[in-house]
Amino acid sequence: MAESQVPSLSVIESVLEREDGSYRDRGNSLDTKAGLILSAAGVIVALVGTTASIAAIVGQALAIAAGGAAVWVILPRVDKVIGPKELRDRHLSMDPVRTRLIVLNTRVVLHAKNEARLVTKAIRLRYASALLLGSAVAILMSGILRAAG
Repeated sequence: MAESQVPSLSVIESVLEREDGSYRDRGNSLDTKAGLILSAAGVIVALVGTTASIAAIVGQALAIAAGGAAVWVILPRVDKVIGPKELRDRHLSMDPVRTRLIVLNTRVVLHAKNEARLVTKAIRLRYASALLLGSAVAILMSGILRAAG
């Protein structure tokens, strides 16, 4: 098959390459934010310490849950890609344009799976953020109750 039969192949490949880079950047951003939530949760647990207030204990529990949710964001960091060895073994002697089309089609499918995984990570990050906010509110309430009492 001649490349002239598929004139936009290189354009589609370059767009997909940019999308793959964007996926990695967005995934790294979500992981960084989750790391900050995990750190903040640890700080909250450490600062509240062994305060006997029910609100403070609730705040600590929510902070621990936020930390767990943040880890839940970070852990499924798997970028699906085409294995170079498999690519070589299956396509080394094939027509280059046909191979590029097969690789392109495979990358499109993998891209869809990666995007779905990214959406899942973003939803989990929202849960972690909400739990951390709940923790901060509970600890604030503990301080207010302690000051009023």
